[in-house]
Amino acid sequence: MHIGTQLVAPEGFDQLVQGVTYHFLKSDATNRRVLLVHFAVAKSFKQTKANLIVMKRDRFEAGISDEKIVPLAVQSPLPPWLKEKEGIDLSSLDLFHPRLRIPYRSRVEDRLLSIISALKSVETILTAPNPAAEINRRALLCDPIQHETRFRLRLLTYLCFGCNVWSLLPPFHRAGHWPRFDHPSTKFGAPSIAYGSRYGYPSSKDMAERCVLCYIMYAKVGMTMTEIYRLSMTEQFKCKTMTLDSGMEIHVHPKGEPFPTYWQFKYRILKEFGLEQVQRALYGDVRHRARLAATKGHFSEEVANLYEKVEADGYFTSERPRGYIEGASLKPLCVVVGRDVLSGKKLGIGFSFGAERSTAYRMMLFCMAVPKAFFCMLFGIPFHKGEWNSEGIPSHFGVDRGPGARQALIADLEKRFPIKEIAPSWSPQSKATIESSHPRDLKMEGQPTYILSKLTPVQMAKKEILRLIKYNHTADMSDRIDPDGDLAFVPPNPISLWNYYDGRFRNDAQPMSIDEAVRTFLTPVDLSLRDDGVWLESRRFNSPELEKTGIYAKAARSNEEAPKLQGYLLDLCVRYLWVEVNARLYLVEAKLRNRGNQETLWTSFEELKQWSDARRKVDSAFGVHQHAASSKYMNRFREATGKSWNSGVRRTGKATRDATARQEEAEAKQHTSARNAA
Repeated sequence: MHIGTQLVAPEGFDQLVQGVTYHFLKSDATNRRVLLVHFAVAKSFKQTKANLIVMKRDRFEAGISDEKIVPLAVQSPLPPWLKEKEGIDLSSLDLFHPRLRIPYRSRVEDRLLSIISALKSVETILTAPNPAAEINRRALLCDPIQHETRFRLRLLTYLCFGCNVWSLLPPFHRAGHWPRFDHPSTKFGAPSIAYGSRYGYPSSKDMAERCVLCYIMYAKVGMTMTEIYRLSMTEQFKCKTMTLDSGMEIHVHPKGEPFPTYWQFKYRILKEFGLEQVQRALYGDVRHRARLAATKGHFSEEVANLYEKVEADGYFTSERPRGYIEGASLKPLCVVVGRDVLSGKKLGIGFSFGAERSTAYRMMLFCMAVPKAFFCMLFGIPFHKGEWNSEGIPSHFGVDRGPGARQALIADLEKRFPIKEIAPSWSPQSKATIESSHPRDLKMEGQPTYILSKLTPVQMAKKEILRLIKYNHTADMSDRIDPDGDLAFVPPNPISLWNYYDGRFRNDAQPMSIDEAVRTFLTPVDLSLRDDGVWLESRRFNSPELEKTGIYAKAARSNEEAPKLQGYLLDLCVRYLWVEVNARLYLVEAKLRNRGNQETLWTSFEELKQWSDARRKVDSAFGVHQHAASSKYMNRFREATGKSWNSGVRRTGKATRDATARQEEAEAKQHTSARNAA
């Protein structure tokens, strides 16, 4: 469990009401209490409030233990008023609305600036005797003075939703979503340029229903929308035509009854059935499929909660992985691991080739942030529920001054959580928790030796992931357990300690959605779009969800060079990757070109580039081979027959058959018939 976890009390509990969602905010060890937040959302989202609820910590933990308070099965990454925006990269909204007077980014940054003074002393606020009153007091101290209710809503929203600045986005997407049918006498929509702003009839509910019925009646393969509209005007709406002085004709109704314009008619049909269904009705399933459809002391004395402090460091494998193409020895694999200081549990893992690179740290943070069942799936590792159950990113993070502290990486991470300390290089005691957990190898004396593994890099990565899971279940953490009655029968391994603290909500993890983790931590890459999938080097990727977007159909109709799409990948394993289409991420899987060995799909990005380079050399040589081999066999023909390969002579007119030609043809048939009979 982590900050912002959404909870419910199925039957109510103390002051918690049945059917209401509460957000966990803080387990305060100093005041022995738990802070919860309830967002009172008005129907119009204009009077939304954030209420701070205080519970005794022992009562809260009792409710959790007795399952009288339970987490929601589905945790929303955004506030209720932004539910429709889940899964979308909100930072890209301004790209879709370039003409906005005030960009969305400016709006959320202004809201963040309004609460920044409170964020700098948030611990003081949350541990105050009356946190709600303290928040209101901070609002009045701002310059300019902030509205207390809105200030409290913004501050608690920001804290409960992963300190994500985009959770402060106003619900502008709901503007205009009101029932037009409640105003049957008002004409909406763009005005007519030719005939005036009030020309035409309002689109009433009755007219909309008649439009749908007309479409159902006349829609068939080959019948266009314009033809359906014209037929409907004549046969169902009973309209006539009238010629104007300009010679133009318009529809009129002899009894003055309302009728739709073409754009009103088309809007109602598309709103009712959707574009794809309309295309199927027009072009038929076969053409739609062919043309339009598609073919993430003790060092523990200073911490009280999980994720309160996390350390990260890397080590090198004792074995060298086997090369993908020639089976040669590759550089050792660098394994970066993040470890929780309180429980000793390893939270995330990342990899890089030959050196401790920033890509390994970013992969480790991605692993830390996403559900572990999902991470194991990316490497093809069978996962058992509960064997590795941490999720989220820390609010206190320590790395050494190697690549893990690369300035660009720190700049990116500080947007999500502060890095409060950087350990000096070559000082393992500064991060002893993580250093002490690295695998140990015997140092052999004498002539230097090395171990050449039979495993590929991806297979070795799978081994290290399972080594991490094994460590979490077998490492002895007895020196972290105090004589506490509640801990008397808790096994001393990291996973059991984690479950004990996590079950009592002593967890400071900041949540992060998979899509956000992908965009923040994984390596961006350009992908080529074709009508059969997206391509990375010589590997094709696809997924049913991406097919449904219709992007392949668009690529099939385009005569231009294969367009580039933004993608993200795990450098060590490109069995899966993500592609961004219309600000949404889609997980796509590598596909074989024929029914072959699925194991070949588990490759690293480096191996994939090696394969592509090797094939380019072969293809270059093959072009020369084609010409030389063709000349060879043309010469052999000349030696065998004495004739040139292209010895025929083109003549004008139609070829005729004389008696001699017919006689020779008959004799040839006799010989071939006799041979076939034999």
